[in-house]
This record gives sequence, C-alpha cells and structure tokens, in this order.
Amino acid sequence: MEVILLENVRNLGKFGSKVNVAKGFGRNFLIPQGKAVPATRDNLAQFEAQRAKLEKAADDRLHTAQSRAAEINNIHIIIAAKSAEEGKLFGSVGTIELVRAFKEKGIEVSRQEIRLPNGPLRELGEYLIELQLHAEAIAQAKVSIVPDTDNK
Repeated sequence: MEVILLENVRNLGKFGSKVNVAKGFGRNFLIPQGKAVPATRDNLAQFEAQRAKLEKAADDRLHTAQSRAAEINNIHIIIAAKSAEEGKLFGSVGTIELVRAFKEKGIEVSRQEIRLPNGPLRELGEYLIELQLHAEAIAQAKVSIVPDTDNK
C-alpha cells in the first residue's frame, strides 16, 4: 500500500514522502492517526495544494513536542511500591503507573509515548526512561522506585 506521510515517522520517512507500507499498518495505524493518507491521484493533488499549510502544522507539532520535552527532561518522578526485602517489587511499575505519576506532577503524557524497552520496572532503584513525544523529540525523565512504607 502506498501512502503519503503527513508528518515525519520514525524508521519510515519524512513529511511529504511517498512510501510503501503493509496494508494493515497503513489502514490500522498511519491513516487513523492522521500520520498519512493513501497515495491516490486526488490525494496527491490535494496534498500539493495544501503543502505549505501542512508543513506549518507539522512544524507546530514539532515545536510543541520540543517544549514538552524540555519540561519533562527536568522531572524526577518518585513512585512508592510494595516490595520484598531484597528489592523485588510485588508486581511491577508499567506505563499506567508512570502516566499517573506524571499527571500528579501536572504533566500530561500518554502510554504510547513512554518507552520501556526492557518491559515494566520490577525492582527498586533509579531508572532513566525515554518518552517519544514526536519522531524528532525524545525526552528523558528520572524515575525512582522506593519502598512503600505505609503498607508493609
């Protein structure tokens, strides 16, 4: 399936490029998220007619993501979790708990923006997590998981 990218997509292409993608990826992710449109003759003509407006919108999204990244880079999140004596957590700290912790600090992030390449956090300690806010804007936040002293 050929699509025209309406924004930069990591590991796929830049704004305005025409790329081949799997049908499911195009239909189920790129098009519904507004990241691409099918590469039909009509869509190509419409894209070229509105290119300047779309470029400005893409630049605005990038600047917004960069300002959010600057704000998030200074954040230190502390999460209290139940743990065993040796530091292993009863359960884990995943994206849902991290979103909740960011919200308590007054910062809105979505689960899809949080990158945990090694899966949920399962031990006490300090971690540096990445947030993919835009294809070109990555933020890092420091997360400390401490023992929950209230419910031991």
